[in-house]
Amino acid sequence: MDLAGKKVVIAGGSSGIGKAAARQLVAQGCDVALLARDADRLEAARVEIAKAGSGKVVAVSVDVTDPDSVTAGAAAVVEALGGVDVLIANQGFARCAPVWEADLDAFQAIMDTNYFGHVRLVKAFVPHLIAQKHGAVCLVTSMLGFMSFYGYGAYAASKFAIVGFAESLRQELLPFGVQVNVFYPPTTDTPGLAEENESKPPLTWAIEGTSRKFTADQVAATMLAGITKNRFVQLIGVDSWAIYYLSRWAPWLVRFVIDGELRKHIKKHGLPA
Repeated sequence: MDLAGKKVVIAGGSSGIGKAAARQLVAQGCDVALLARDADRLEAARVEIAKAGSGKVVAVSVDVTDPDSVTAGAAAVVEALGGVDVLIANQGFARCAPVWEADLDAFQAIMDTNYFGHVRLVKAFVPHLIAQKHGAVCLVTSMLGFMSFYGYGAYAASKFAIVGFAESLRQELLPFGVQVNVFYPPTTDTPGLAEENESKPPLTWAIEGTSRKFTADQVAATMLAGITKNRFVQLIGVDSWAIYYLSRWAPWLVRFVIDGELRKHIKKHGLPA
C-alpha cells in the first residue's frame, strides 16, 4: 500500500513510536488522527506534528480500556478525516516484576490496554475498511510477543495475545482487500521505556542490558515500510530477525543463552531478595 496521502489513525500517537510515525506520515501528505488518553500531551503532539508537513492532524482523546470511549473516538475520527485507510494500534505499556511480586491488577491492566485495547480499536475501525474494501491494519506487538524472560510475564502474555489475534484477523479480512501487518519492535528509546526501566529487576537487566536500543524514528520508519510492502511480519535489524528465527526454529538455544545470563547473575549476586 502506498501511504502517501492516506488517512491514518495512530493509537498511542502522543509519544514514542506513534508520534514518530505520525511525523513521518504527515511529511508524506497523509492526514493523521492521533489517539491517546492524556488530552494535554495529545494536543502538544498535534501542534508539533502539524509542522512536519502538509497533512491534516487531528487529536482525539480516547481511553482504549473503555469501549464507549473507543466507539465515540472512532466516530469522531471518521468525521474529522472523512474516512480511514489505515489503523495503527500502537498503544501499550509494560511493568516488570516476577509473577509472585506482581498483583493481579497489574496483569489485568496490562492485558486490558495492550491486548483488549487492540481488539476494541479493530472492532471500531475495521467495519469502515470492510465497507470500502481496502485498507490496512497494523498491530504493534513486541519482540516479547514471540519470546519472553524474567520479569515480563504480564507484558509478554499481552503481546503474545496480539499475535494470535492478528493471525486470525489476517485471514478474516483477506476477502475484503484489507491487509493486516504485525510489527515487533525491539528495545526502543521512548518515554515508555524510561518509565518501564524505573522498576526493572536486576535479573531482567542481566538478560536485557546489552540489547541494542533503537530510536523511535528508526523503528517508526521500519514499521511504515512494512505496511507499504504489505509484510505480515516486520522487524527491525538483522539481530532482531535472527532472534525471531531462532525462537521459531531453535527455541532451546534462545532459552540456553538467556538462562546462562540468569545463572551468571545469580552466581555473582545471589538470589533475588
